[in-house]
Amino acid sequence: MGAIWDWLINPSGLTPHGFCLSWAPGLVATHVIADALIGLSYFSIPLAIAAFVRQRPDIRYSWVAYLFVAFILACGTTHLWAILILWFPAYGVEGVIKAITAMLSIATAALLWPLIPKIVALPSAKQLEQVNATLAQRVAERTAELEAVNGQLTEALADRTRALAQRDLLLREVYHRVKNNLQIIDGMLAMQSRRLDDESARSALATMRGRVYALGLVHHQLMESTDLETFDIAPFLRELADNIVQGGSAENVELSVEAAPLPVGLDFAIPLGLIVTELVTNSLKHAFPDGKGRIEVSLVRLDDGRLELAVSDNGKGYAPGETKTGSLGGTIIEGLVTQLGGTMKVRHDKGVRTEITIPGAAPA
Repeated sequence: MGAIWDWLINPSGLTPHGFCLSWAPGLVATHVIADALIGLSYFSIPLAIAAFVRQRPDIRYSWVAYLFVAFILACGTTHLWAILILWFPAYGVEGVIKAITAMLSIATAALLWPLIPKIVALPSAKQLEQVNATLAQRVAERTAELEAVNGQLTEALADRTRALAQRDLLLREVYHRVKNNLQIIDGMLAMQSRRLDDESARSALATMRGRVYALGLVHHQLMESTDLETFDIAPFLRELADNIVQGGSAENVELSVEAAPLPVGLDFAIPLGLIVTELVTNSLKHAFPDGKGRIEVSLVRLDDGRLELAVSDNGKGYAPGETKTGSLGGTIIEGLVTQLGGTMKVRHDKGVRTEITIPGAAPA
């Protein structure tokens, strides 16, 4: 171990390099200053390279830069060690440093030459600028195309909005005019009724007025709806039944309407409204001879998705053998139930209860 140490630090029989320069102050100073400046520069340059590479992780083949860093640091170390051996004959350490420098030099050279074609193939700054300019132009063109399309879509949407607004205005006007015309018909029926002495004829006209009112109320509900196509059936049935009871001068008849919120359209609301009109009117006419009683109207959705309309009263009901089939009201009800694709069941238990089951999950 001692022999290796002497060989590295103080080989026997060897003198410091300063003896070769005869210890001439000018030569010694020149070598010291030159090697010191070269060594310090060699230490500064690789540190700058390493700092640059660390701040640019996008650079390809950055490991080559770190190989240069190691090589230049080794070169700088040889120059600084050259200053030391002017006074100390540590030629063994100098040889080791130069051997390491030589290996790093060979490795750098061996790895650098194959990389030159790849590095040359990398796009230059000018080429990148041209690519960026081309991309920018394409982006600008695409942006202009999208703006043009967006403008066309905006214009088309505006046209569509105007068309829908005109359509909504037209539908509201149609519903309004139909309602007004039905009110005119109702007014003429009322005038005609006042001129009749026959009670049965006046009753028939009153029933007709109820049907006309049901039609007008449907159009009124559609006119007030947001989409002009559907409306909630629940308030419609309450207003319809309440108007029939009040118009029938049945002050002592109680009315109960229970209907689940349900959006419906014109084709469903009209036959349903006319059915309720006929059934409630029948109860007012035949169920309460003393003018007292209760009528219940309900519309619920069953577990299987069907709808059930029920109109019941607690009146006298039908006498044994009595039937209302064949009457105009009964014929109308049967036709409307068939139109809705439903079935009807009439029960006589403490009054009359009519149950109509309507298939379909969404009558809107």
